[in-house]
Amino acid sequence: MAPVVSEPAAPQVRPHQAVTAGFERASGSFADNQPTDVRTQRERVRLAQIELLELSAQLTAPHLRRRILRIYSLLRTEPAAPNPAKPPPFRLTLREMEVLTLVATGCSNVEAAEQLTIRAETVKTYMRSIMRKMGVRNRTAAVHLARQIGLLD
Repeated sequence: MAPVVSEPAAPQVRPHQAVTAGFERASGSFADNQPTDVRTQRERVRLAQIELLELSAQLTAPHLRRRILRIYSLLRTEPAAPNPAKPPPFRLTLREMEVLTLVATGCSNVEAAEQLTIRAETVKTYMRSIMRKMGVRNRTAAVHLARQIGLLD
């Protein structure tokens, strides 16, 4: 009996490889020396966050989307500063942070809804919750306060 020869399997791209490749495109490799300019590093992280949000909006598999959003949330945490700032008196959920980030970039409710694959009414609900938690009356004030306290760059 002749030995069975199987064809080599096509290489599979794992989700973490795609995310790593996207992060490296946006910010350079982690192997690079840390830049001396903190603003440059923050900008690289911000670009990586934007790319992760865009990638999560394109995914249809819920488990992959959750993994990417978890990675996004890890990028939101910055190393402890020498004088740690007082934490905000409110806590936003990951989804609320996504909505607030998109609103801060100038997206309308409809545009944010399309990016997050939810309805525009749901974005409005998230914005009401955000504004209630922050104690502000409109979305502009919410973005302004979030930038002041360091939630947004």
